[in-house]
Amino acid sequence: MIRRAALLVLLAAGLGLGWKALPGRTPAIAGPDPIAVLDPVQIGGMTQWLLIRGQDRSAPVLLWLHGGPGAAQMPLAHATTRALERDFVVVHWDQRGAGKSNPRDFDLATMTLERFLQDAHEVTRYLQVRLGAERILVLGHSSGTMLGARLVARRPEDYAGYIGVGQQVSTARGIAVTLDRLAPLIRAGGSAADLRWLESATPEALLDHAAYVAMMQMLDRYGGGMNVPTWRLAALLIRAPEYSLSDLRRWLEGANRGSGPMWPDYRARDLIANVPVMPVPMLLISGARDLNTPVELATEWFDAVEAPQGKHREVFATSGHAPFLTAPAPFAQRLRDFARSLPATP
Repeated sequence: MIRRAALLVLLAAGLGLGWKALPGRTPAIAGPDPIAVLDPVQIGGMTQWLLIRGQDRSAPVLLWLHGGPGAAQMPLAHATTRALERDFVVVHWDQRGAGKSNPRDFDLATMTLERFLQDAHEVTRYLQVRLGAERILVLGHSSGTMLGARLVARRPEDYAGYIGVGQQVSTARGIAVTLDRLAPLIRAGGSAADLRWLESATPEALLDHAAYVAMMQMLDRYGGGMNVPTWRLAALLIRAPEYSLSDLRRWLEGANRGSGPMWPDYRARDLIANVPVMPVPMLLISGARDLNTPVELATEWFDAVEAPQGKHREVFATSGHAPFLTAPAPFAQRLRDFARSLPATP
């Protein structure tokens, strides 16, 4: 889907969207004490960008950790989090190598889990000072859950709670579950090309990065990916006022790069082994149709993890990998309910 969206974005840009040549900006927001800023911040030795928006800057701070890695959420913010800006100060962070934080001279060797964890904590410290927030609520999506769960478990004193959306647990085990669920769908209605692909597809073969990417690109055809039409995704990207045309190109480069530079590390991760205890209140949100991060593994980690502050889960029956796009109203309400259940910060 990302590659098809890239073609639509570039085509539309060539058809006269001259305003995309202007620098990115974020519109003002109304409210009792609003904040709407697009901040370039020195994080981890490079400039990384934050979008901070909320109707009341004293509201809980929600830090959204995007997936990919490299698929920045910022240009989709107005479609995914506008409803949350009433109750939260929502922060979208373009992580290193993603979107506005993907410069031409970006060093791919810095894409390591440890570096991302250090960056995330620097962002946390910045937000604590910038917004006067003692504790931050962290939301991770897709690969952002691998980062978020570890971040919060490592430094619980800085975080009010953890929300995992499309929770990744184990890349290697996830491949096997995805293939098991995908195979009958292909056999029932797949194209000749997909049937040929299935003949040679094994969990071992799909541990190769190129083969894994090919499978991920296939999921939307069978209802297990983002489940958002390509034209809609492209339209959202094009319309994002925070992104200039050059920012869109950086976004596309980062999203298409994905996990490639960190693949050996990426495929070796196992959340059940790495995060056996979640020391803050936790909410997992899954789409029942998600074949990218199968609900079966999220359930396994949820059942296994010790969570002395409480754990909750929600499965959206008609959603796949992006319930915030396919069920935005109930998704936003679930986040509000979770935030209201959290103990007051001392």
